[in-house]
Amino acid sequence: MQKFLFILFICAFSLASFGQKRKKERFPSYFGVVASPVIPNNFIGAVHTEMQDSTGSMTTDFHNKWGFTFGATIRIGLTKTISIETGISQVRRVYNVGVSIPDSNIYDEQKLSFVNYDIPLNALFYVPLSEKWYADASLGVSITHYPSDVQDSMLPEAKKAIFIQGRRTASTYFAFNAGVGFEYRTEKAGTFYLGFGAKVPFKPPFFGVSILRQSGTALQLSAYKPISAGYFTIDFRYFIPTPKKKKDPVNKPIIE
Repeated sequence: MQKFLFILFICAFSLASFGQKRKKERFPSYFGVVASPVIPNNFIGAVHTEMQDSTGSMTTDFHNKWGFTFGATIRIGLTKTISIETGISQVRRVYNVGVSIPDSNIYDEQKLSFVNYDIPLNALFYVPLSEKWYADASLGVSITHYPSDVQDSMLPEAKKAIFIQGRRTASTYFAFNAGVGFEYRTEKAGTFYLGFGAKVPFKPPFFGVSILRQSGTALQLSAYKPISAGYFTIDFRYFIPTPKKKKDPVNKPIIE
């Protein structure tokens, strides 16, 4: 997994470096960092996902909480108003999982965290507002990878254990990206971007699962349901300033 992500990132970085080394480059490329809170919602995802076992005795609620993403980003200039944007980010998703079994007077809750890696490939369009201010809009897809399933447990009472899990539907899947924002460009301090984004997986990336087991008996209750994991982000990006090219000394006049 780590080798796979490393190779993809090196390929993206090499593409940007190639663009910077062209002799007749007119449109610079930029390297920067991105940090974003992950905001759950009911428009492109689900804040609450409830499920029950086959008897209706046990109810489980996967409550999607705010998460966080952080990573590196690269812009490759194509024209004055169009760029390709890629990079790699680590995304942390957090769920509070509540399990209730009223007949047994069991009400318990546990946190479950998911970590995945996101590699976007977006087309970025600029609209100049002034010499230093620009409005941006982006559209594209992401390769998203979940390294493993996750699991935790609760012990609501003696001899009873509840296991909560996030089971991947696939280790790697694709998602749709979109974003809008504004950026402020300076020659010395770099570029500062603030915007809003949305990520919609093409399919549910994992199942929420809860299992109740009681030692010494054959009792087992289980419930599962696919989790809709689309989310919004508030994006903060900073791009390192591009150094100015030195003039070619060959073209300077010779002074005798």
